[in-house]
Amino acid sequence: MTDSSTPRPALLRVPYDDYRALPAIANSDLSRLRDALYGRPPRPASSLGALGLGTAFHTALLEPDLYEPGLPGINDTLIWWMVDGVKLNPEVNALLEIGTPEPSCIFTEPTTGTLCKLRADLVVDQPGQPYTIIDFKTTLARDQDHFIAQCSGYDYDRQAAFYSDALNADRFILVGVQKVEPFGLFVFEVPPHMLAEGRAKYLRLLKLLHPDTLVPSAVAGAIREVRDSLQGEG
Repeated sequence: MTDSSTPRPALLRVPYDDYRALPAIANSDLSRLRDALYGRPPRPASSLGALGLGTAFHTALLEPDLYEPGLPGINDTLIWWMVDGVKLNPEVNALLEIGTPEPSCIFTEPTTGTLCKLRADLVVDQPGQPYTIIDFKTTLARDQDHFIAQCSGYDYDRQAAFYSDALNADRFILVGVQKVEPFGLFVFEVPPHMLAEGRAKYLRLLKLLHPDTLVPSAVAGAIREVRDSLQGEG
C-alpha cells in the first residue's frame, strides 16, 4: 500500500547510455547476481534472438522515433504487428497516451542503504488516478494463466516490488505480448502477495552485495565477481 507521507524520488528523462552509466544497482544487476549464485553463465552484453526482439519491440512501442528498421535478425513487420496489438487494447492504449515512457530514477533503498536505479517502461502519474508503473514483456506464454505462472519464475515479481517500492507506486501492471500467433495480450496487475515475494528476493540479493555481509564460501566467489564488476562499471 502506498505511503502518502513518503516523497517519491524524481523521474529523470535521460538517454539510455547515461542511465547505464549511473553508479547504482539496477534490477538487471540483481539478475546477474542471481545467475552467478545458480551457476548460470552470464548473459552477453548484446545479442539477437529474444533479447534483440524485446529491445526492438520496446523501442517501437515506447520511443518510435528512435526505432531503426532493418537491423539484422529483427522482423520489422512482426515488431509493428505486436505494437498494433498492444494499442488495440483500450485500457493499455489509454495508459500509453497519458504515461511517461522510459523514465529513469536513482534512489537509496532504505533497508540496506544501497544506491539503486531503475528505468521503467511507462509511468502514469495523473491527478486523481493511481500512480501506476507498466512493464511490457514479450512472451511465448500460451494464455493469461500461463503468463501469470511464469512471472515468479522469471523474477517479474522482484522487478515489480523493486520498482513499486522505489516509486511508492499504487499499481504495477505487467503486459505480456505474445511474439507468436495469435499475438495475444495478457494484462496482469501484480497482487500484494506477489509483491511481498518479490521484495524478499530483491532484499536478499542487495544484502549479499553489501561488502560487510558474511556469505557462505560456496557462493563467495560468485558474489565477489558481481561486486567487482559493478564497481568497475561505476
